[in-house]
Formats: sequence, C-alpha cells, structure tokens
Amino acid sequence: MTSGNGSEAFSPSWIDRFNNWVERLRIRPWLFYVVLGIGLILVQMLFLWLDSGSFANELLPVVVFNGLAVPYLLAMIRLLDKQALQALKGMRPMLNMSDEEFDAYKIRIADMPFLAPLLAGLAMTVFAILFPLVASEPERYTALGQLSVFTIVYHIIDKSSAFLFGVVIYHTIRQLRLVYAINSNHIRINIFQLRPVQAFSRLTGATALGLVIFFYGWILINPELLADPAILGVSLLFTALAVLVFVWPLWGVHRLMVTEKERALHEIELQFEDVFAAFNLHLEENDYAGAQELNGTIMSLEIKHNKVSAVPTWPWRSETARVVLTAVALPILLMIVQFIVQQALGR
Repeated sequence: MTSGNGSEAFSPSWIDRFNNWVERLRIRPWLFYVVLGIGLILVQMLFLWLDSGSFANELLPVVVFNGLAVPYLLAMIRLLDKQALQALKGMRPMLNMSDEEFDAYKIRIADMPFLAPLLAGLAMTVFAILFPLVASEPERYTALGQLSVFTIVYHIIDKSSAFLFGVVIYHTIRQLRLVYAINSNHIRINIFQLRPVQAFSRLTGATALGLVIFFYGWILINPELLADPAILGVSLLFTALAVLVFVWPLWGVHRLMVTEKERALHEIELQFEDVFAAFNLHLEENDYAGAQELNGTIMSLEIKHNKVSAVPTWPWRSETARVVLTAVALPILLMIVQFIVQQALGR
C-alpha cells in the first residue's frame, strides 16, 4: 500500500487486518464486539469465582470495565476509520488533488503501518505497569494480591486494553495529522458551501468523545482516585488534550475560511465604494432619479455584506461543538467540585 505521495509502501497493522476480518464475518461487527466483551467478562468472573467468590462484588466494576475495554477500543478504531473515509469522500469535490493522491489518502487515513502501532502499544503497556508506582491505587485492587490465578487472567486482559489504548493514541495522532494536512493544503474554500468542510468535524468530535468516554469510565469505577492530585492532574491534562483533538485538525481550514471571508467582505466593500461614488455624483449633479435607482443596489450590497459577515469560520455545526465540549468539560468540572468538597470535609 502507498503513502500520501504514492511512493512509500507499507503493510497494514494487525489491528487493521483484525478489524477487516471482523468486517467480513457473517454477523454484524457490533455484535462480534459485544460478544467479545461479554466473553472477557465471563472469563474473569469464572476465575474470580474459582479463586475466591468473596471478592466478586468488590471487583465486579473492575471486571466489567476490563472486559469491555478491549472490544471498545477495537470498535473505536474501526468506526473512526469508516467515518474518516466517509468524510474524505464527501469532501472530494472540494479537494485540490489528483485521483492518485486521493486514493493514497484513502489508504493512509484508514490503515496504520505495521510497526508504529506495535511500538505505541508496548510503550503504553509499560506506562500502565509503572504508573501505580507513582500514583495511588484503589483499595479494591489490594484484593488482587490474594487471588493468584484470577490476578494473572485480570492482568492479561488489563494490559491488553492498555496496549490497545496506546494504539488508539497513535491512531488518533496519525489520522488527525492527515486531516490537518488535507484541510490545510488541499481544500478549496467556498464560504457558501459549508457542509463539505464540516465533514471532518464529526470525525474529530467522535475521536474526542471516544477518548474521554474510555478515560472517564475508568475514573467512574474508581472515584476515590480523584483524591490523588496526580490523578486529578492527569484528568485535567487529558481533558485539555481531548479539546485539542477536536479543534487542532480543523485549524488549517479555519484559517483558510477566515482568509476567504475577509476577501469576500473586502470585495463587497470595494463595490460599496464604487456605488457610493456614483451615488454622490448623481447628488452633486442634482440627478435624484439616478440616485434613487442606486438605492436597490445599495440595499442588495448590504444584504450581501450581512450574509457574508454571518458565515462561521469554524468548520463545524454549533450543535456538534456544543455536544463535544459539554461531554468533555462537564465530567472534569464535576470531578474538580468533588475534589474540593472532599478536601473541605477533610476526607
């Protein structure tokens, strides 16, 4: 397969190959991921019951999250790839690129190279292993030390989800860099055709939401972690990164839209200048009939100026931005309030 310039070949990652295999199954892909999640939960519950059923209620939230994390991250990659392709195809009429370049971007935006996701996943796995050494761990996790067999199964699934989260981080950076490049270098701006340039905002919004749902889900089952300043700091950083994920890939097209809007307004202002010069000339010559005839032109230019002035320069619908920013910011605000209340009560 080729890169953006069509000259560099790469082999798709095993994650892409796995998701493509799921796509070819005779069952719906979403059903496969649901069955996989239920299966991972049941496997953990089985070993937990065999080891010691007394900890089942205490560890159940962790088991459920752990089991759902793997299929969730796999499905997230698949859905974002499909959405990216759909957005790219929808933007085709607005793109300044050859068919060969377009086909290369279709490959790159939906497939990852083989080695880089593997390294990213391993790096996140190492981070997940070392992070408990510098941050507090929920009390329920102390039970793992007493459940030798279950602990092995738990850590295999847990570190698999950590590995996939690393892949998702790499996937996000790579895919959104491509979005930024397309928006900055290949798009033709028409301020009266906003729908095509808004296509990628749904992708960046879905990416931000997918990341925060996973992270906040982990916080939800371990709310006591917010008493740790390190965890709270990571939460704040993650929230800022989620907002960046939504906004940054669209910055290039935003700048182009600002430039095009300013150009259109300047053109209208020049037309205003010519019309007012003619209007004043008619008045100086006492040609009131001629001046009256220009009133319609002036009103039309005012309508045109108001219409262009009202064109938004951020390439997203207002409801998209509202949903994404609310979903990203509201949980962290609630966490901060909870943390402040806990500190005030001395808990």
